[in-house]
Amino acid sequence: MVLETRRIVLAKRPAHSVCSGDFALEATRLDSPREGEVLVRNLWMSVDPYMRLYLSEQSGLHSSLPIGEPLTGAAVGEVMESRSSAFQPGSFVISQTMGWRENYVAAADTLTPLAAGTDHLQGYLGIYGLTGITAFAGIRHVLKPKPGETLLVSGAAGAVGSVALQLAKIAGARVIGTTGNDDKGRWLTETLGADAFINYRNEDVGSRLAELAPDGLDMLFDNVGGAQLEIAIDAMQSKGRIALCGAISQYEDANYRAGPANLFAIIEKHISITGFNAGFYFDRAPAIIGELSGLIDSGKLIWEETIVEGLEKAPTAFATMLSGGNKGKMLVKLGDLS
Repeated sequence: MVLETRRIVLAKRPAHSVCSGDFALEATRLDSPREGEVLVRNLWMSVDPYMRLYLSEQSGLHSSLPIGEPLTGAAVGEVMESRSSAFQPGSFVISQTMGWRENYVAAADTLTPLAAGTDHLQGYLGIYGLTGITAFAGIRHVLKPKPGETLLVSGAAGAVGSVALQLAKIAGARVIGTTGNDDKGRWLTETLGADAFINYRNEDVGSRLAELAPDGLDMLFDNVGGAQLEIAIDAMQSKGRIALCGAISQYEDANYRAGPANLFAIIEKHISITGFNAGFYFDRAPAIIGELSGLIDSGKLIWEETIVEGLEKAPTAFATMLSGGNKGKMLVKLGDLS
């Protein structure tokens, strides 16, 4: 059997800001699975900031994606045909690289089974996946906030930032979040419990930090990098702690790996900086997911999703997320359960 399907490929290298014209929707064909393989129909896919890194020609954690090749990323799907004893048709799996396509054939041992039922499968792309593990690791294992300490979360209305903010509040910290518009800022304070927000697009971040944290910051959870990171370093107290999660403001620059200009202030203030990503904590994923699930069930943690539908909308969803147009996790719904 040959299956006609579709996928998103990189049509051209983004000049600066990602736009839908950088991608192409391509028809392709899949052969039936061979021994040890399964055919999967994707139901949900994730778009994440790190995906911007492999679209550039810079070398780093992610290899540069060749022009004409399909994009990769996490997806949740339903097994439609199986030639592996590990999966039966109708079971659900998560893949880390087979997003951006409607169907795929893959070796069964490259996929992770989902023991869950059909309720909220997309959660395994967010709060019970990369996003939740990242936020939990940064707060509980890196920063370890204490009651009364002051934390700044940059990019606080995004998927990781919105969870990190709440976990810090649960730990008793005072939390300030940065975001790009007042509506999202009010969501941070009125719904998620942040003590204050700073609109970095129309407020002077340094001046606002001086007002909101006159004694300085104890901690920074940084998703943004660039100017906000430099301002936060200047605002840190002596022996402050910084968790470097991402640098989304730099991902479309000529050199996304550039560091802060005020690096010496870190030495002067005896600031501790830890860079991290979720991969270092996957061995603790069951325990982390269990705790996050309990917090959601108890109403102590709010999980927000921004959803678009259709594979053809994935490039627009990606560009929207990179420009800060989402609230919480950005997801693309690709299909309904069979």
